[in-house]
Amino acid sequence: MKIFGNNKKAPGRIVSIMLAAALVLSLAGCTSAGKSGGDKTGQAKAEQEHTETDRVAAESATTEAAGAGAGRTAKDMAVVNEEGAGAAAAEAVKQGNAEAATAAEAAVEELTSAAAAEAGTESGLSSAEPADPAAEKAAEPAENQEETIPEEPTVREDGGVSMNVFAMDTYMTLLAYGDKAEEAVREAAKEIHALDEQLSTGIKTSEICRINAAGGGEPSEDVEMLISESLELSKKTDGMFDIAIYPVMKLWGFPTQEYRVPKKAEIDKALKLADVSGIRLVTRKDVKSARKAADEAVKKAEEEAKKARAEADKKAKEDAAKAAAETSGNGKSGNEQSANDGSEKAAGKTEEKNAGKTAETAEETAAAAAEARVEKEKKAAAAVPSAPSVTFEIKGLEIDLGGIAKGFTGDRVGEIFSRYNINSGIISLGGNVQAYGTKTNGKPWRVAIQNPESSMEYLGVLDVQDKAVVTSGGYERFFEENGVRYHHIIDPRTGYPADSGLISATIVCEKGILADGLSTSLFIMGKDQAEKFWRESDLYFDYILEDKEGTLYVTEGIADSLMTDAKVEVVYR
Repeated sequence: MKIFGNNKKAPGRIVSIMLAAALVLSLAGCTSAGKSGGDKTGQAKAEQEHTETDRVAAESATTEAAGAGAGRTAKDMAVVNEEGAGAAAAEAVKQGNAEAATAAEAAVEELTSAAAAEAGTESGLSSAEPADPAAEKAAEPAENQEETIPEEPTVREDGGVSMNVFAMDTYMTLLAYGDKAEEAVREAAKEIHALDEQLSTGIKTSEICRINAAGGGEPSEDVEMLISESLELSKKTDGMFDIAIYPVMKLWGFPTQEYRVPKKAEIDKALKLADVSGIRLVTRKDVKSARKAADEAVKKAEEEAKKARAEADKKAKEDAAKAAAETSGNGKSGNEQSANDGSEKAAGKTEEKNAGKTAETAEETAAAAAEARVEKEKKAAAAVPSAPSVTFEIKGLEIDLGGIAKGFTGDRVGEIFSRYNINSGIISLGGNVQAYGTKTNGKPWRVAIQNPESSMEYLGVLDVQDKAVVTSGGYERFFEENGVRYHHIIDPRTGYPADSGLISATIVCEKGILADGLSTSLFIMGKDQAEKFWRESDLYFDYILEDKEGTLYVTEGIADSLMTDAKVEVVYR
């Protein structure tokens, strides 16, 4: 689903956002859809059509989209929906053809109104509004186009409120329905930018960059939680998910786009730094628990010391009284008593003194030991951290939370939507799609699954509600050198781009943060290991894996919700 990931950011992203709008709108009125865009000749022809042809395509889509079937060919789809208009818009932007771009824009807009009126709401990945900024800049040379879009809510004809956002190095689209939809999308956009500034490794002032530079620090609640979740997921996936892989990523040039193929010796050296076992995290929960335990230990030691002292005093008094009684009550009288009085009295005093001394020594030892424990516990309490911390025990270790950042962002947007009583909405975060509730007509949202082989095609359509749908694949970011393609998903076991036999991995589950992390993990695992992991894991999720032959492996939980022309093998527990 992640539409673009190449070197020429500005034109590529503007094109991709238009394509996303076109792709999604085609699903609004459809009962099913299949793999589109396969007929390159028909597609190329659609891209070159003039104004009237584009309008005819949009009008045709309005009347025929509802009948589109899963077996429809790419050429058919280009005729009956706005795929052709989207393709034309893309080509117009690339060529700086203002007239063609305006025509394509009009076609997409016309389809938008028709689809919204017919379906009652919009499906899937994006909204029609993303076409506007691209069209406005179409007359400019591509190299001069800025990576900016007007971030203002747009009220749709069907009552929904949509908003386009550029953050986390990608275009995003928010769509919400409800009385407070505009407030919700504004607040969501604000939160997205805040998280970008906090989590991005590409912003030097971000919290992650500061922690990396210092080799640790005091994390915010969000960063603490993300690191904690990442370390837990790393354990569960046997290290396939690795936030410490950043030094290796930098070696390949993916963060900076200064791409190169490093030597094996360089990779081996960087892999020694990419070790999550070198990350020490003390969470707020850890601090609270440690403080509570330390305070309780001090209190217990003080109570025991007090009891030991009381017992020592009591025993000493009892021994002294007993010694005195024995000395005064020896039973002698008269002259005998008088004669022996001096010597016995002296002996009694000596015995009393010795007995008292012995008792005092034993009790004082016990009391002293108890008081020593108090001091020890107080010192331990003083050493308890007063704040959370993350520490890198390997010099040069750095982390990158990009593998779960967008999934977490989607979850956070969901929380915002909930606060504003948004029961129907959907967001696309550059490929991470999260659906909230259903469409306003009660039907599931329809999410298109990106075809890794082409940004203008999709593998199929998935019906979802209250779910995150996240796809990872080598098509997202890559470079080629000497005819070899190197993608950005690094296998932490080798330090090289993962080569598991898969070309994409899609995860469907309730939480975006989990879907995001697992999509990368399963892509690295490969089909067999992923299947084993799915069966044995305590994590609840479904997946769609595509191998190099184009076969889709779909878990039973979503098999009936997927519409596709591809060969499918259902995976059962």
